[in-house]
Amino acid sequence: MNENKKIIIDIKKLDKTYKGPPTVRVLNAINLSIYKNEIVSIMGESGSGKTTLLNIIGGIDDATNGSIDIRDKKIHKMKETELAIFRNTMIGYIFQFHNLLNEFTALENVMIPFLINKYDKKLAKEKSTYLLERVGIADRINHKIGELSGGEAQRVAIARALINEPEIILADEPTGNLDKKNAVLIQEILWTLTKERNATLIIVTHSHSIAEYANRTLRMESGNILQ
Repeated sequence: MNENKKIIIDIKKLDKTYKGPPTVRVLNAINLSIYKNEIVSIMGESGSGKTTLLNIIGGIDDATNGSIDIRDKKIHKMKETELAIFRNTMIGYIFQFHNLLNEFTALENVMIPFLINKYDKKLAKEKSTYLLERVGIADRINHKIGELSGGEAQRVAIARALINEPEIILADEPTGNLDKKNAVLIQEILWTLTKERNATLIIVTHSHSIAEYANRTLRMESGNILQ
């Protein structure tokens, strides 16, 4: 990566240990820099630490030791309230199992993160409708999540992750439960919208065909990053 690129995520000596019995060390003194506007894929066997690393970057999980700076903010030192605000405005997260609220419509699911910090319901609806149009499900915005296919639900999850215009998008196996056709569509949508917004994307995947489109691919093994 070009040395003139701005580092947006800086991780140093990051450890994660789950106390037992038995005690399990999931991450081993990880050092990693992610650059602004970069698309990075992370590959590795199940249990190698990929999702744990992503969750710590996203502020969902805590590290045992080490530091993580995001845009010069030390998130490992943030209190929970401050971290929640930072996470909602700075980071968009796309989960493998979409984690949408089944009792709400596609439109309402996308609106929720925006309404947490901003109370302009009209603007939330406008932005959400636009994003759902961009991901190709304009005709499904008033359907509840249980009425959508897996591919449609994952498109809603992408729109939800982007509603607050985050600088960083984290995606954990976003195509893992989809057939090949839908996996390709989700990958294309995600890449296009990431680049349009000059965002940084980190994607955990088992798919070599997805990883080859990234600027850089990292491989994890037993809690270590193998460049």
